[in-house]
Amino acid sequence: MTTTRTSITGAYTALRKDVATATTGAIALSATAIKATEFKHVSLKLSAAPTTSENLTITINANAGAAYDILLYSVDLSSGSTTTMVWYPDEPLFLETGDSIDVAYTNTDTRTYGVQITMLELV
Repeated sequence: MTTTRTSITGAYTALRKDVATATTGAIALSATAIKATEFKHVSLKLSAAPTTSENLTITINANAGAAYDILLYSVDLSSGSTTTMVWYPDEPLFLETGDSIDVAYTNTDTRTYGVQITMLELV
């Protein structure tokens, strides 16, 4: 798996994208806030729809401890023959320094994937 981070700085925020791509293997992408951050969305592209029933999960791994970890979204990608998706929170979601957004998917069917976590860093 290849993981990269891109930051583009503007007047009031810095756009941050953490990405992972691979031709096989599980998705295990984590983006940790290095300053106050607004989480925007997760996007995913698979080379083909999975057939094995398993969930893709998006969670907050809270800096305050496990008691504050939250499952934000979970979806069985095989149930809808999903090859692309973008998930946005319903309301603004702010992270403190040390909080992370984790995206996980077992990928038993070994689909090639590209996954991206997009956030705005507050400056």
